[in-house]
Amino acid sequence: MSKSEFQLIEAYFSDPTPVSRDDVILGIGDDCAIVAPRKQSQLAVSIDTLISGVHFPHNTSPDAIAYKALAVNLSDLAAMGADPAWFTLSLSLPETLPSFSREAWLAQFSSALFSLAQQYNIQLIGGDTTKGSLSITIQVTGYLPPDAQMKRAGAQVDDLIVLTGVLGAAAIGLDIALQQNESSYACLSEAEKASALKALNYPIPRVEEGLSLQGIAHAALDLSDGLLSDLGHILTASHVGAEISLEKIPLATSLGCLDKNTAWEKALTGGDDYELCFTIAAADWPELENKYPHFTVIGLICAEQGLRLLDQEKEIKLSIRGYDHFG
Repeated sequence: MSKSEFQLIEAYFSDPTPVSRDDVILGIGDDCAIVAPRKQSQLAVSIDTLISGVHFPHNTSPDAIAYKALAVNLSDLAAMGADPAWFTLSLSLPETLPSFSREAWLAQFSSALFSLAQQYNIQLIGGDTTKGSLSITIQVTGYLPPDAQMKRAGAQVDDLIVLTGVLGAAAIGLDIALQQNESSYACLSEAEKASALKALNYPIPRVEEGLSLQGIAHAALDLSDGLLSDLGHILTASHVGAEISLEKIPLATSLGCLDKNTAWEKALTGGDDYELCFTIAAADWPELENKYPHFTVIGLICAEQGLRLLDQEKEIKLSIRGYDHFG
């Protein structure tokens, strides 16, 4: 006999959870959770929904789904410079799951979820389970010092534009997972294909880096829909423009065997990278560069609005753009 909703919650998500924070007064098991926020702190809140066949292929493993569902929310906190604290989970499960019983699927899902939660000391404090098409919604909350937010609207003229890591691997991983655009990965070794799939399914939320940018970065966001689309949000909100040097964009090694324009397309529009893109004053760059060698300056904020792409200082036009759910 399959377990009821409450038996599933009790078996896979109830207290005691692997993370137990002092600021959680009442966690899972009641109508509401109760928390006691730190004094003199602000709270950053974000929510994301992942839907099977939209945000991940139908054959994605439950541990990868759980990891990514929490990681992309942690990435949102990182983009604001927030310290993770609590999260809630709403999980919709179909009657049958490919290759898994419901209990086996939940065992893998919850194990991966709590493993990542432990890594970032964020506690599950509540949620909901329903029967329906497979989807996962997670809401996260984190702490911010007063007036330390890194808003999209803060970019200033002459700011440097910086990335926290390489781009494009997740886009290749998606092609591999969906068995599409074979030309983008036919040249890769099996180890390189595995690395691209890992980039897609297990993105690293840049929480430590985000915390270190408090009081330094003028504007920031995480790259979920591709650099062109996401950087455009900063430019629009800040009423500025930008110049990007394409040769400075740090490309994932899995793009190394592609022609230049195809590699740029993957890096600029592929999405799912979850690196941070932020702007800082040039005077603040040397110290940051020494601390984080995986950071890269890729461009400059300009007064003239619009985004210009430069190849060896020559402006070029690429007929590509980032992902848009309703585009």
